[in-house]
Amino acid sequence: MKAKVRETDFSGRAVLITGGAAGIGWATAQRFAAAGARVLIADIDADRAARRAAELGEGHGSFGVDLAEDHQVVAMVEHSVRHFGSLDILINNAGRTDPAGLSAVDQPVAAFEHLLAVNLRGSLLAAEAAAAVMRKSGGGSIVNLASGAALRPVPFRNGYSASKAGVLAMTRHHACAFAGDGIRVNAVAPGYTRTELVDELIARGRIDPAAVARRIPLGRMAVPDEIAAVIAFVASPRAAYLTGSTFLADGGSQVSSGGSGPVAPDDAGRSAPAGRPVYLVAGACNRLGESVAQMLAARDATVIPVDRDERPLSVLAAALGADHPVLSVDMLDEAGFRAGVEAVVQRVGRLDGVVNAIGAETLMAPRRMMGGAEPARSQGDDRQSFDAHLVGALRVAKAVGPTLLRQGFGVLVNLTSIDADVVLGADAGRAANAAAVAMFSRTLACEWAGHGVRVNAIAAGLFGDVPSEVSARIPLGRAASPQDTAEVAAFLLSMEAGYVTGSVIAVDGGLSISAAPDRSPLQRMPS
Repeated sequence: MKAKVRETDFSGRAVLITGGAAGIGWATAQRFAAAGARVLIADIDADRAARRAAELGEGHGSFGVDLAEDHQVVAMVEHSVRHFGSLDILINNAGRTDPAGLSAVDQPVAAFEHLLAVNLRGSLLAAEAAAAVMRKSGGGSIVNLASGAALRPVPFRNGYSASKAGVLAMTRHHACAFAGDGIRVNAVAPGYTRTELVDELIARGRIDPAAVARRIPLGRMAVPDEIAAVIAFVASPRAAYLTGSTFLADGGSQVSSGGSGPVAPDDAGRSAPAGRPVYLVAGACNRLGESVAQMLAARDATVIPVDRDERPLSVLAAALGADHPVLSVDMLDEAGFRAGVEAVVQRVGRLDGVVNAIGAETLMAPRRMMGGAEPARSQGDDRQSFDAHLVGALRVAKAVGPTLLRQGFGVLVNLTSIDADVVLGADAGRAANAAAVAMFSRTLACEWAGHGVRVNAIAAGLFGDVPSEVSARIPLGRAASPQDTAEVAAFLLSMEAGYVTGSVIAVDGGLSISAAPDRSPLQRMPS
């Protein structure tokens, strides 16, 4: 049964999907069409593409294209503009694999070149041709399909891994190059997905599905519609502050090396009881937590805001409404925190997800810039930061974990910052905290996946008033708003993100992938 399209309206948008006649591409085409988009299915199998477009109904179209042929790629984009009068979204999905499993020594050069021509050069040309059209109309969105093979070497799939690594580099470059024209560029990296191609490889004995499932923390391959859901979100206005990001949708595969917890049964975590979802927001009285709580409540969820300061908590509770139970508790009290969570969940009957915003106010505090004047600072500042943010992540996990694991479903989202990946100022403690929370989230994803519980993190960018020399380095040209982070958190909590675990999503306007000139306050971390 296909996932319901939620909270995203693509009415009237013109969407070009390469490789759209089968697998992930076809699932994506159906999802966009169901949300009101006009879809052009481009595929090397022109007849099948035409049949698929007819299945979608009136107003959609098709085009036969071989992405290895440069002139056909350009013609594809031109055809899309003629057919729809515009082009708003490009989904660069088409690609080839190298299922023969040959070593580099045995790999025919011609086969290697053809794979790169389709996966890499074809995608690059399509993106640049599409961007030229989007630039004239004021912006758009490009989503490139990468793979976990781009992030981890896969022996005997040398060409495929190389091409997908190239796609990620292309994504980052285009994100910076096109941002000034209002064009966002991101990548989605799926894990093993039960497409027709994978089913064919299983039938030929090239893939053992049981062995594959054992290597995936969530215990199963994805279905195409789960990847399509991520693609649609990343392309949508809800992800307006995402550019240059790589959105992993792999069931935790990338974070499972070195041993994980128990592997989930095949159906674990794929469904929750019917009815209104219940979400707990820890640290609900800072700006990020409050924004998340308000957004979830506005989308017909029951929200349990948790904080220790009763006065701001009561103000938030009044804004949310009487049907949202509050939990006032000192989160440093381990036993009291857990008991409070269990009592309120027993009252409402379930807990679908948790957002941990404890210590998130430190993400929004002004940076002490390198070489500049430093504000007054006590020796306890770093310790307070560690206690609030890093140790706070453990405290939340210990408080909500027993409930989520007992249920066998649920989601935890930790909010942290991009300081782990880019030097934004002189606060080494902030960077250490961010990196530690990100890795803690990945580790927890491995530990909890076998119980059907997903764990992800959001690495937020800069908020509020930032120095002009730093804001100039943000490709999207503005600082983040709390709502930017809340939108991504809401998606990660939803069943639409059911195959996403162990991911750390950068919501930073492209700042963490934007190179900085020498002596700028913004410095890239060494790779």
